[in-house]
Amino acid sequence: MVHTDSEKATAFTTSPNILQTAALQAATPIILALAECDEELRAEAMELFKQLNSGELDAEECHATTALLAEILFPNADHKGLPGLDLVEAEEIAPSVAPEAKELLARMDDEEAVFARQVQRLMEEKGWTQAELADKVGLGQPAISMMLNRACRPQRKTVARFAQALEVPPEELWPHFQK
Repeated sequence: MVHTDSEKATAFTTSPNILQTAALQAATPIILALAECDEELRAEAMELFKQLNSGELDAEECHATTALLAEILFPNADHKGLPGLDLVEAEEIAPSVAPEAKELLARMDDEEAVFARQVQRLMEEKGWTQAELADKVGLGQPAISMMLNRACRPQRKTVARFAQALEVPPEELWPHFQK
């Protein structure tokens, strides 16, 4: 019996066993890495997975969220851009790949410094701990710590959530904030 190409394609795409097996094989390293995380990092990773799944992130936000997940799940990956690429390493590599990145990275670094200083200042004025701010922003305390220590950059939506919680305009936290 001879099958047409469309019959073969239909048989492959409708075979749940083949697709489920492939999906599980692809997900296995991620699931194992998630299981090895401490409880706080696991909770942060789960929140990031939920954000990715929401469909509400633009391409830049998806990329940043995926990079942060990679850093959480695969922190000891190599320096060749595989999962776990450190933010500092990525910024060192970027200008050699795209020379125009140097100016953009300098501006982002300045804005990130302003964000950390302003959030710290406002927390002190309000007498809030990182845990209290985390609760108001809807993040875990480790994520707040990472942002204040400039180990990761907040996404635009996260800056907006910080601004709302701290009762200031987003531009006060991130100078060139764009909605």
